Amino acid sequence: MKDPMEVLRTKEQELLRVKKEVEALRVVAQLLREDGEFRPETPKLVEMP
Repeated sequence: MKDPMEVLRTKEQELLRVKKEVEALRVVAQLLREDGEFRPETPKLVEMP
């Protein structure tokens, strides 16, 4: 059986990594928008299971 505290630590680390990735994508999107290269398509709805 996995140690619950270790699982929690792992999930928290994964969450921080994803938050950093999202922030990086936001920066890139802003840069592309400023350059006039950003052509957003109709957003697609993503459903979580």
